[in-house]
Amino acid sequence: MDATAFRWVLVGIAVMVVAAVYFLSQHQARLRKRNAMENFTRDEVDSTFNEDEQLHHELDNLNRILTDDRDEADVDGISIETRDEAPAAASPPPEPEVFVPALLTDRDATAVVSYHLRHEDYRYIVGEVASAAAEHAGLELNGAGYLEFREAGEVLFRVASLSVPGTFNEIEQPGFATLGFNCFVDLEASGDPREAYESMLKKIDELVRVLNVKVYKPDQKLLTISDVTRVREQFA
Repeated sequence: MDATAFRWVLVGIAVMVVAAVYFLSQHQARLRKRNAMENFTRDEVDSTFNEDEQLHHELDNLNRILTDDRDEADVDGISIETRDEAPAAASPPPEPEVFVPALLTDRDATAVVSYHLRHEDYRYIVGEVASAAAEHAGLELNGAGYLEFREAGEVLFRVASLSVPGTFNEIEQPGFATLGFNCFVDLEASGDPREAYESMLKKIDELVRVLNVKVYKPDQKLLTISDVTRVREQFA
């Protein structure tokens, strides 16, 4: 082998050595990089796992705190609702006492037929309205302070006030007011009890229309057709 050929052989060997060294260094670099990436990834995963565990633990603590606060708030809310609950409905005021004058209380129940004309809610009737209704029905004020209805000079029935003192002496006064009219027939003093009773029923019908009231018996129960029929049967 001549010198030139030998030189080219050396050059070829040198190139191969350089190439081998280069590739070996590249391979080692890749291995180091891979190891570094694996270590980094593992550390990162471990770190993330640890952080997740810590976050989960903190969330559990926070959840317990929120639950405790909510329970306390619920208890406080119940307490507040109990303390602030609406007061019991006030009982309605007592009904005004219906006044019945001695003229009627001293008489036997079978000797007098009386009916009360008043509002269902015990609303008062002012003097001006009461006076107009009495005039419309042809009722006149007598010396005792009661209203009365006359025909041919005979008193058929009278009317007392359902409020103290039971009379209408001050019916024209501005402050007068009454719970209603107490219409009654004195059967013993009447010349014709049946006629007096029928006349009272007619006038009661007029007063009911004018005053917009209802008719009650002395026991404060509404008057019915059956009640009227029973009274009429007494005159048969």
